[in-house]
Amino acid sequence: MSLETLFFALLGWVVGVLTNHAADVLPRQMGLATEPTCPQCGVPRPLFARSAVVGYLTGRRVCPGCGTLLSLRSVLVELVLPAIFVGLLWRYGLSVQLGLFCVYSVVLILVTVTDVEHRLIQHAVMVPALLVATVGAFFNYELSARRALLGGVAGMVLLLAMYGLARPISRLMGRLAGRPVDDTPFGFGDVTLGTFVGLITGLPGVFFALLITIVSAGAAALILVLVRSLVRRRYSMFTTMPYGPFLALGGFVVMVYGSHILQWYTHT
Repeated sequence: MSLETLFFALLGWVVGVLTNHAADVLPRQMGLATEPTCPQCGVPRPLFARSAVVGYLTGRRVCPGCGTLLSLRSVLVELVLPAIFVGLLWRYGLSVQLGLFCVYSVVLILVTVTDVEHRLIQHAVMVPALLVATVGAFFNYELSARRALLGGVAGMVLLLAMYGLARPISRLMGRLAGRPVDDTPFGFGDVTLGTFVGLITGLPGVFFALLITIVSAGAAALILVLVRSLVRRRYSMFTTMPYGPFLALGGFVVMVYGSHILQWYTHT
């Protein structure tokens, strides 16, 4: 293993710890400088439990205050981000592109976690991310700044349209189900995320990112229906689910493999 690979693996782990902390405190309207605490009882975490991976390896996986286990989500984030960082290093080498894509990946992971756990895509995350992606558009050698900015506009317009249709569709779903449906499939956070995805994938990449989003969300919805209907036998019609993780998936895939996807599409 090269020194660069080892460094980026360790960097990914450290960033994973910080990402988990952000996912814990930001939805509770707490600052990033807040001391890590148990989300269940508020007891400060021991030093070796501030990393979920280290906590499990050292036997400090249980909160001393309430006995709650460190979340498996935290473990996954601390393992996935090093893998992503190393994969991006191998693909792009030491470059500005590598730095940009590492930052973009952290944003996508963070919004995935907060949307799954809290149904939140926060402006505190997305506003800085949009500013970084806008500046980064001028340093992404796989996209011209024009394509990146047009992709951001396209993502914003398309998601705004979906956001505008979300409330009427929810009302229609409620009528069909014979019950009020309070949840909507889209929030304004999805619009900001769609704009971000457009900036990092460009035009026409944003359309492929949205296609991956729709297909993956549809597949997940089908699996959800099958599991709840056939296994648990308690599926409720028109149950909504967070859309941000699928947008993040589409954005990441096209961000990294967009040139290959476009080349395949234009030669078929």
